[in-house]
Amino acid sequence: GYGQGSYEGKTQLVHRVVFRLLVGEIPEGFQVRRADPWGRQFTLCCNPGHLEAVPQKEVLRRRDWESARARRTHRPHGHAYTLENSYLDPRGFRQCRAERGKSRRVPRAL
Repeated sequence: GYGQGSYEGKTQLVHRVVFRLLVGEIPEGFQVRRADPWGRQFTLCCNPGHLEAVPQKEVLRRRDWESARARRTHRPHGHAYTLENSYLDPRGFRQCRAERGKSRRVPRAL
């Protein structure tokens, strides 16, 4: 969902490159947020007027984790969040029983 491109010999996120080139350096411990003037988040936006550097704590404060989680009805792999197929892990995150214990790593070809 995030635009990427090659800059200075390595792949970088476009919104971070645009911010550094047109706005200024990103301070240590800060992240560049991509949002339109009405507060909606657009992952492909790299308009310098819609970018801002904010501390990590502020990024987390602005996110509405509970409502975002509650709106999800299916896992990324397509399994539904149902009472029979879900459980809460020790951290309080909803997990899918069908995917529990499966490795997320893709095996490399030899």
